[in-house]
Amino acid sequence: MALSTTIFRRAILFACMLGLALTGCTDQRRYIGAGGVYQVALTADTQPAYTVGMDKLYIVEQRVEFPIVAPSQTQLGDLQKGAARFGKLPFPRLPWINRGDLAVEVDFTLSNLDGAHEHQATVIVNGIDEFYEYVPGVNIVDDNAIPDYAQWEREYTVKPNERLTRTIREEEMDEVAVDLATVVNGAPNSNEVVFFENKSYSDPRSKPYVPKVVPGLAGFRFGLRATDPGRWLLEASVRVRDHAGLLADEGNKHTYQIMPQPFMPVAEQDM
Repeated sequence: MALSTTIFRRAILFACMLGLALTGCTDQRRYIGAGGVYQVALTADTQPAYTVGMDKLYIVEQRVEFPIVAPSQTQLGDLQKGAARFGKLPFPRLPWINRGDLAVEVDFTLSNLDGAHEHQATVIVNGIDEFYEYVPGVNIVDDNAIPDYAQWEREYTVKPNERLTRTIREEEMDEVAVDLATVVNGAPNSNEVVFFENKSYSDPRSKPYVPKVVPGLAGFRFGLRATDPGRWLLEASVRVRDHAGLLADEGNKHTYQIMPQPFMPVAEQDM
């Protein structure tokens, strides 16, 4: 595991240096988290999140929160007053972190550590803003555990001892923020909204529910979902372009302490 992490960090560092060289050192991206790498593991010792008859569903996640400069009480008061300009919003005040303030990109490496068998696993991401975080549920249908869609998810089939590397682009993470605001604003079919091929800002079924103000992401949860544990290692680095000067300096203890409410998908209805 240590060797895998070292290789991953070197790959990320090389990509960063190459990007800076190509852009004339104007890229102000910043890596989030101590050490710059988050890890999630799924092994034979991992307990299933759900067991239905003989079926098992495994879900492991890691929480990532951005270090945000805390607003003052005066600033919070102004955000409270400013909300009146936009009519009815699905949150009590204007957000301190707005859509577009932070451009988030995630690089991850998924490793099948089983040297003998091919396995399938789904990489999942669910958004967190100042007010809400998305928490997909699991439905029991005919003695099967059927998970709701994550806000971003992709299923991968990985060969024994194989590693694959992918990037969740800024526009995909932006869609996570828009989808979260859309479902808390009353969109009647959360699974339809967050399904990765549907785009809230252009889908005519979702557009009426996109609020006039969309909070930016304050963080997210990422992880793995599988029906058999296998032996997996998911490593991710998170880089943020701070367009609004919201990221706190390293070691700043007075960061914004968010307390989002969990939002679970509403029952499926026609849209």
